[in-house]
Order: sequence, then structure tokens, then C-alpha cells
Amino acid sequence: MHLNDRMNERDVLNGLKSGSREALAILWQEHSGHVLNLAFRMLKDRDQAEDILMDVFVQVPRSVQKFRGESNLGTWLYRLTVNACLMKLRAERRHAELEEENWDTIVESALGTEEKEQEFDTELLTLGLNQLPAETRSMLWLKDAEGLDIKDLTEIYRMPDGTIKARLSRARHFIKDFLTRKQKNA
Repeated sequence: MHLNDRMNERDVLNGLKSGSREALAILWQEHSGHVLNLAFRMLKDRDQAEDILMDVFVQVPRSVQKFRGESNLGTWLYRLTVNACLMKLRAERRHAELEEENWDTIVESALGTEEKEQEFDTELLTLGLNQLPAETRSMLWLKDAEGLDIKDLTEIYRMPDGTIKARLSRARHFIKDFLTRKQKNA
């Protein structure tokens, strides 16, 4: 069963709050792949991403009681996932690389379409992205590669939209300068 087949998002939320296993199964079916993907992008380790996936969904029945439904369930799950990943990264004091997929969208957002025509070494891009803080890297990924809007990011990171926009702008500027500098030195 999927959302809109028999239960809409509000029904799923009400079901989760009342302890419905069916609602949790629908939430899993609809969002587990996205949660796993985001966790993998942040941690760059499949086993750890799967651990985060399980941790997030184990946390759902308890955490949903505090969820007021002001954002959609997917955005709320992204926030739980980002928080869990950041806690893991802080505990291990390591930063992960982003997967090569969808890098074109990140490069394009940083460089613009004209300069995107240049080919950049993916190792060089990874090196640049890894110099960004994990939270900023994940923010850039969610905005440019996953296509989330600023409103969703403000919900996920619990920051004002101006802060989100500023961080994205600085991250894109950093990547552009980094790639341009390294390309000229090559």
C-alpha cells in the first residue's frame, strides 16, 4: 500500500501517533529509500547508512508524538536523518565524500552552465566538497541534487531561510574558486 491508495499523509501521521503498524509500514515503504540515500550521501558508508535508517525508523514511534505536522513527513524524516548522521559524524570526527552521482547538478550550481562545460576531475571535486563541513555538504546535496526547496531545508536544519541561502551561496562560491584554482594549477 502507498500513500494515496488508502491512506493520505494525514491518515499516516494519525496512524503513527496511535501506534499503527500499518502506518509505520507505509512510511517505511514510501521513505526508507530516501532516508538510506541521504544517510549514505552523508556518511559514505553503506553499513552505517543502514544503521542510521534503522535508528531513524526505530525513533519514529517515539518522535512522532512531538511532530505537529507543520511540514510533510518526508521533510521531517530528512531532519531526523540529518541529525542522526551529524551526531554520528561528530562522534567519529570524520567527514564523508559525496557519491559521484548527480555531481553535475552541484558543479552546475557552483559554476554556472557556461563553465560547467569544462571537465573537472571527480577526485578534485570530491576533494573540494570534503573541505566543506558535513552539514553544509548535505545541505548542498539536498538542494542541488535532490531538488529540495529552501522551505524544506529550513525545516530540516531548523535555520532561517537567510542562513540556509547564505551557506549555500558560500559553499557554491567555495567550490567554484576551489575548482578554478586547481584547474589553473594543473
